[in-house]
Amino acid sequence: MDEQPVWFWPEGSEAPVLAGHLKDLGAGTAFRYASDFVRRPDARPLDRGQLRHFRADAPRVIPSTAREGLPGIIADAGPDSWGRMLLAQTLRFTPTALEALVHSADDGVGNLAVGDLTLKPNALARDLDELAEAVARRQSGEAVPAELAQALSPDTALGGAKPKASVEVDGALWLAKFPERGDTPALPFLEAAAMSLAGRLGLRVAEARPVTLAKGYAALLVRRFDRRQQDGRRTRLGFASALTVMGPRGELIGAPERSYLHLARSLAQWCPAEALASELRELWRRIAFNGLIGNRDDHPRNHGLLCEGGTWRLSPAFDLVPACHPTEQLSLSLPFIVVDGQRSSLVTAQRLIQAAPTFGVSTEEAHADLRAMLDTMRTVWPAMPSELGAPASAQAVFLHALAWADRLRQSLDACSSADLEPPKRASGRGWRSNRRLLGQ
Repeated sequence: MDEQPVWFWPEGSEAPVLAGHLKDLGAGTAFRYASDFVRRPDARPLDRGQLRHFRADAPRVIPSTAREGLPGIIADAGPDSWGRMLLAQTLRFTPTALEALVHSADDGVGNLAVGDLTLKPNALARDLDELAEAVARRQSGEAVPAELAQALSPDTALGGAKPKASVEVDGALWLAKFPERGDTPALPFLEAAAMSLAGRLGLRVAEARPVTLAKGYAALLVRRFDRRQQDGRRTRLGFASALTVMGPRGELIGAPERSYLHLARSLAQWCPAEALASELRELWRRIAFNGLIGNRDDHPRNHGLLCEGGTWRLSPAFDLVPACHPTEQLSLSLPFIVVDGQRSSLVTAQRLIQAAPTFGVSTEEAHADLRAMLDTMRTVWPAMPSELGAPASAQAVFLHALAWADRLRQSLDACSSADLEPPKRASGRGWRSNRRLLGQ
């Protein structure tokens, strides 16, 4: 594949500028900043990691072993497994990661795009019932009319690997997520309930609501937080997944870099010093919330950072999936604590609180916060199915997340003050927090 242009939308601008070029090396790619882009008075590196060296005369080579040979922040703008499946059906060949970026719609998360923008289809559509039907036919391998095939969003990785499409509702851009075959029909209502609960608990979270469609379908609408709508203009904000922030080794299952611990340390490179304490506390509260609702789907592409006003901060939380089945033991996707020299993702009330000092939160504050989260869930969760208009059949599924939260509450009540002290290291010292990063 020839060298491809990489486009960047400056904040507040509807028009993109050329940021650089990606050259296919066969075993990876080379990214080179455009000279005019580097000379812009408002320009800055595309990220704080791989592409932070802001020079037009020194290409950055990305090996094929890292994000399929793409810089992480550019890979984030590309499609996930759902989108790649759509593209393979449409193109009649399996595209590489770079080819997927070039051929997919101009709908990627963040403010980057790759390839000839004039050749990219418009991914917007309004009719959710038609989209739901198209998704069902796509999943069955059936043909879909061309206009509906283009409406499906192969370029939007937000919201995990679920079938999805970008839609305009009331003049704003939303992501419509449709259940996969085999998913519980209650899933859109469960996710909407989790995101509503997160908002009530003070977490930064994307706006979401479920919609009931024809033929018994339901979908979840999640407002695109990487887009801004003002005075009839739609502009874009930068986005970097936690996988990009962690670095290439964050892809490796079991690697130290694939953990909340490493993500917390990496925030110091991306976030301004004056915001680091609040971002770390927000991260711990998201860990605790995922543990609270029984979310096992908290992998690195389901977390991210948003760039607004030239500053990187944690993006609103998205893709919060509560427990859908009876749960007696739970592990998150990412380790958040070190116990006996081993990174652990096992969720107990004790471990959630013991981990808190690593994120700059005292165990006393964490204990009070976790108890308040549990109390709020016990109070508001039972009413959420009716508040959201969930079918009667969904109410039983809601009880699984509540039963898990009750189990967590019981383990919290059984903890003594001594139980909540951070685990000791082999040297006898407590596990270090991020106090050095916080200047404490």
